[in-house]
Amino acid sequence: MKKSGVLKYILVVVAAVVVVLAVRFFGGGKEVSYTLPRPAVTVAYPVRGTMTESLTLNGHVEARSMIPVIPLVSGTILDYPARAGESVEEGQLLAQIDPEPFRQQMLQAQAAYTGYESSFRRVEGLYQAGAATRQEYDTLKSQRDAAKAQYDLAVLQLGYASVSSPVAGTILAAPLSVGSVAAAPQPVAVVADLSDLVVRLDVPEKYFSLFAQNRHQLRAIVMRPESGAVVEAVVDTMAPYIDGASKTFETVFKLDSAAIEDFSPGMFGRVEVVFASHQEVALLPVTALTKDGGLYRFEATEGESLASEGRTPGVARLVQLDSPLRDSHWIMVPEEYSQEAFVVAGQGSLLSGQLVDASWEELDWQPVSWQGEGAAQELEGASQKGEPVP
Repeated sequence: MKKSGVLKYILVVVAAVVVVLAVRFFGGGKEVSYTLPRPAVTVAYPVRGTMTESLTLNGHVEARSMIPVIPLVSGTILDYPARAGESVEEGQLLAQIDPEPFRQQMLQAQAAYTGYESSFRRVEGLYQAGAATRQEYDTLKSQRDAAKAQYDLAVLQLGYASVSSPVAGTILAAPLSVGSVAAAPQPVAVVADLSDLVVRLDVPEKYFSLFAQNRHQLRAIVMRPESGAVVEAVVDTMAPYIDGASKTFETVFKLDSAAIEDFSPGMFGRVEVVFASHQEVALLPVTALTKDGGLYRFEATEGESLASEGRTPGVARLVQLDSPLRDSHWIMVPEEYSQEAFVVAGQGSLLSGQLVDASWEELDWQPVSWQGEGAAQELEGASQKGEPVP
């Protein structure tokens, strides 16, 4: 057994020697080495442009005046011309409630009033002639006045049987029909002025001072995400207090009435409130950022050139920025780096100080279209309930 183990050991050593000799023989006695190629990256200088700061919130479009028309008397509807979506003028008939019960009440009150009026006139003549007492005069006068009030009320109720629109506008809802019973609090129609639309936002408490200080400069863009339709808006009202339960304050923005054809009450909208603007600042595309929010500054290597291949050798060095402003397309670069070149593509696997081969790109700043993803920094968005916007 011992001889067998020694034999195996000798065979292994011989095999190793054979492999080493073969490598040296076929390799010409030279050691083989391999150098990794430099990563190819794209670099660019920052471009000058405008950076805006904004707060993005969710809201719903409303008509400023949305009036439910409540019938003031109850009864069966005999005529119902109200139709949802139709325009109405002030005083136009929306529903006709059966007037007969109210007409009979009016006639009854009228008869009572006529009787008391006649008796009062007779007693008044007698009182002036000294043939009636002051008490008789006062009693009949009060009875006459009470009967007159009942008659006036009956006339008023008869008029309420014709339900009319209190304002000019558009009928948003007409939930009843001929033959149904009209009664409070069920409205016979809901009328709104669609030329005066607003959006109400519940803004988080921490923005109260910012909104209050810049109230007259605030502007907003209301966008329908599903269609891309947009309209500008300005501050209409702002609550002077914070709601203790929701920790928000209400701000109402009025939509530009000249461009609201694509908006109707009840529509969902994403509202981007722009509260600051930075003009002619140095910008880089957000694609230049690393996963941890840094940038790679490019330093060309002295004495080397790959001009024939359109590339420049150099070193990429990581730079960490302190909470830079950004939007959906651009990031604002501090002014001390405005003349420095940065890696804008290919930085995903780089290490600080790594040698790279760079091709150059010239950036072209364009204002972000509101038809796209939004034009300003989406800070901490919140919905109507104060929750972050997804």
